[in-house]
Amino acid sequence: TGYGFDAAMPIGNYVQVRTGFDIFPSFKVNTDLDVSDAVSNIPSELQTRYGPFPSSVEIQGKPSLSNFKFIVDIYPFKHSNFFIAAGAYIGSKKIVKVYNREEGSLKNITTYNNLIEQYPDVAEERGLQKIGVQLGDYMLEPDENGNIDASIRVASFKPYLGLGFGRAVPKTKHIGFRAELGCQFWGSPKVYCFDKQLSESDTDGKDGGFIKTLSKITVYPVLTFRFCGKIF
Repeated sequence: TGYGFDAAMPIGNYVQVRTGFDIFPSFKVNTDLDVSDAVSNIPSELQTRYGPFPSSVEIQGKPSLSNFKFIVDIYPFKHSNFFIAAGAYIGSKKIVKVYNREEGSLKNITTYNNLIEQYPDVAEERGLQKIGVQLGDYMLEPDENGNIDASIRVASFKPYLGLGFGRAVPKTKHIGFRAELGCQFWGSPKVYCFDKQLSESDTDGKDGGFIKTLSKITVYPVLTFRFCGKIF
């Protein structure tokens, strides 16, 4: 879940409640999407009038995982450090965002795709095709502003179960350590292109395998290590 902080309070010897906030470290992944085959088929007059067309598109992706949480730790024995945790994480729906690195950099591709729609007979005669990212049977195209926007979304309310060792509020010392292994149940991930959710029919076809696999991953494993301090 990244880094974060908790505030915890014991309720007797067998229960501790805690709340906190976790945020995943921010990093970006850059890649170039090759569209040279489609661009090579664009007639020279269109290249001159609307070009130059890029042979590759600079794409950037980044995770987006920020959550509040409320969790109850149950200790089966009075002096045990072993616990069972149950609760929920509540936070962002978008767990991954994908977009073009340079704002508006795909405007000429938008213009070209609009021409394909406007003159379908001419496009078919010349063997011209739209330029975009094929996701199953759905093609992600730049919008009117020359941008692409895709995301993977899950439920904002994510129930949680876990097992661990250690106490959030140490019993005898002022500093303690705890480890925990559990799962967030975040539902079936959904792929959105702009604000359109891709359906099962959209992800049919040879390029839809990754999306179909992703939609079956309904839990997010969590491994946590924390240093804990007692204020009072």
